[in-house]
Amino acid sequence: MANTIDIRTMLDTLEAMKAERKILSEDIGRVTLSIQRQLEDDDAVLFEDEAWVAEIKAATVWNEAALLPLLEHYSADEIEAMQNKPKPRTYNKIKLNKELKKGGEVKRIIEFAKQSGLPELTIRQKGK
Repeated sequence: MANTIDIRTMLDTLEAMKAERKILSEDIGRVTLSIQRQLEDDDAVLFEDEAWVAEIKAATVWNEAALLPLLEHYSADEIEAMQNKPKPRTYNKIKLNKELKKGGEVKRIIEFAKQSGLPELTIRQKGK
């Protein structure tokens, strides 16, 4: 019977911690949104001081279908080397960015596949 009480206590504690985490998560979301709104009200995309960097920038969204014309410029082995493994096979964006240096049609295809997503706030503490 004592073992059952211990488990019950741990389960109750776990549930209370999950509820506290949910509240903290909501509070973090509200403060983050307030920071983003303040930056936007100040017509700023960057705040930086000796301790913090907060920046609003659009994430890059890749249109994988727009990369299909690369098949005409690379062998099957080269295409495979530029893809992430295991499946599903999508292009490794770091490798694609390196291919931009080749210029010409390859650069045009890759640049066309890059699209700006929604602006996102990133916050980091300096020195960490």
